[in-house]
Amino acid sequence: MMKCVVFLAVLGLVSGCQRGPSVAFTALLSKDTTVAAYAVVKYDHVLTNWGGAYQPTTGVFTAPYNGLYSFSCSLMSLPKNHVHLGIMKNGIRLSVVFSAAKTYPQSSQTLHLLLNKGDKIWMRNNNNVAAKIHDGKVYNVFSGVLINEL
Repeated sequence: MMKCVVFLAVLGLVSGCQRGPSVAFTALLSKDTTVAAYAVVKYDHVLTNWGGAYQPTTGVFTAPYNGLYSFSCSLMSLPKNHVHLGIMKNGIRLSVVFSAAKTYPQSSQTLHLLLNKGDKIWMRNNNNVAAKIHDGKVYNVFSGVLINEL
């Protein structure tokens, strides 16, 4: 994001641009993963974590600024089970991605959210049984970016 401003200098008006804060992350699962009932999915293969707002050890993104953010996720389960992952904000489910059994089905979702500094976003197994997710650093992605600081 770039903000352009005008400065009053001794010799007259001088214009310039300054960058606002940059926040972006993309994380994947590095291998087939079993996630316990109602547990957080910990995307452990981090490709980008500009601003350090995503924590792979917890699987949680914490908004460092008030702003408009965009989050995307994709899901592929193993054929032997179905998986519902909830997109969570501060403990409240906002949406769900679903992958049915019998094949290697994939689903995805994108949400644009107004967040306050300190709000937390994560992906959670929404089932009361363990979820078996298929991966090898390519199918299951969780990512987010600050679009505009408010």
